[in-house]
Amino acid sequence: MIDRNLSAESLFTLAEATRKAGKLEEATALYEQVLAVAPAALEPRVALGNILLQLGRPRRAMAAFEDAIRLDPYLKKLCRDIDQSEIEEVRCHIVLENCAHILLRYPNYAEAHYRKASALLNLGRISEARKASEHALVLNPTIPTYYHVLIHTGRPEQNANAVAALEELAQGEDQLDIIDRATLHFLLARAYEDQGRTEVAFQHLEKGNAIKRGITAYDEDRELSKMQAISAHFTQERLNSLRNRGCPSERPVFVIGMPRSGTTLVEQILASHPEIFGAGELTYFSDLVAVDITPSGFEMTSSTDLNHLGEKYVKKISALTSYAQRIVDKQPLNFLYAGLIHLALPESRIIHIKRDPLDTCYSCYALSFGGDIGFAYKQEELGRYYMAYEALMAHWRRVLPDGAFLEVEYEELVNNFPEQAQRLIKYCGLEWDPRCLQFHETKRTVLTASTSQVRRPMYKSSIGRARPYTGQLTPLREALGLI
Repeated sequence: MIDRNLSAESLFTLAEATRKAGKLEEATALYEQVLAVAPAALEPRVALGNILLQLGRPRRAMAAFEDAIRLDPYLKKLCRDIDQSEIEEVRCHIVLENCAHILLRYPNYAEAHYRKASALLNLGRISEARKASEHALVLNPTIPTYYHVLIHTGRPEQNANAVAALEELAQGEDQLDIIDRATLHFLLARAYEDQGRTEVAFQHLEKGNAIKRGITAYDEDRELSKMQAISAHFTQERLNSLRNRGCPSERPVFVIGMPRSGTTLVEQILASHPEIFGAGELTYFSDLVAVDITPSGFEMTSSTDLNHLGEKYVKKISALTSYAQRIVDKQPLNFLYAGLIHLALPESRIIHIKRDPLDTCYSCYALSFGGDIGFAYKQEELGRYYMAYEALMAHWRRVLPDGAFLEVEYEELVNNFPEQAQRLIKYCGLEWDPRCLQFHETKRTVLTASTSQVRRPMYKSSIGRARPYTGQLTPLREALGLI
């Protein structure tokens, strides 16, 4: 029987002695008593986390470490918020710095190892990322997200143990929270596809997408009506009346299209040029539109307003780099604003990357997006969104002048890479640089799902990616008008 009048210090001493004697369950109860008496104490929390790991209770262990980190004045003082920088590479290095501080004091905190792995992956340091991910999984193998780096970077033979662990988690998936369950199925789908086991891969895709659609707020009528309203507003007459009144900067380059159509590849090729900076997927233009344009429509009709919008956008992107003649914004969904971009930034470059509709949509369906991509989780909705996108792009072709944007076929880019790469650079108004052909060697941060793909030389295996799933994609193919 423990004396309830013992001080926290005495209880801690007793807990330590009990742990050293190998009585781990008793020691766990004693550490918890210490924290009941002294809830702000850090050392007992760390000890509790470590002993819970020994007992095979990683989730409870991580909760103990998280409580310690939250209370730790050292980390409050030294760890900086990753949102303090808008430059992706800087954010990744801040994450690495934060993780170094955390792991110095809490080396068994799995989440910090995984955050480190993700930052290293985005920086292109893949072998280091895999090691950090493996370290996280040794500490806590129960979190599906921690397997992401391994599944998305390694060959099937490298990932056999990770796949086996995911399969074991799937046996008890009811114990996982709903987001973890979705992640689990998307990761297994990717692993099985890499193994060539397409039937079982698609079964997991359907489960993962059903879960994501169930927790994603997506108003299909609103999204499709928005595209129709844009087409109705930006008539040729309105565009003609407002043309060439915006900001004349040549610095912006917009890469637009459907998600998973090849926008990251185009950006990586461009960013390999010494005079081009790849800024990633920015929301600057849509954010400015939300502020400067009335909710009822795109009622920006004066040259002053258009020039102001263009100038504010150029100011924001110019803060990201001082050297580059061109700055690439590869937010795919800026296809919504192609007409307004042309008006506000008439000297900017707009590159529209197109990919086979079924391959594009399947690649969306095969991915659990982190952002607001609600249309991707149900085949029929995905197909209808693609058709609306295609209709809007057809509208831009009709009403914008020749040369307002450059269209690039993904398949043509892959099959005739040197010619198409030179075409891209020429369109941007710059001299050719052969480093663009070695885009996979370019050291830069990539935060999209394609981060590992653009570290590889050009490959053709993504062409026809949907072909093995033709039978399972009947609802999508019907929505796309392919059957």
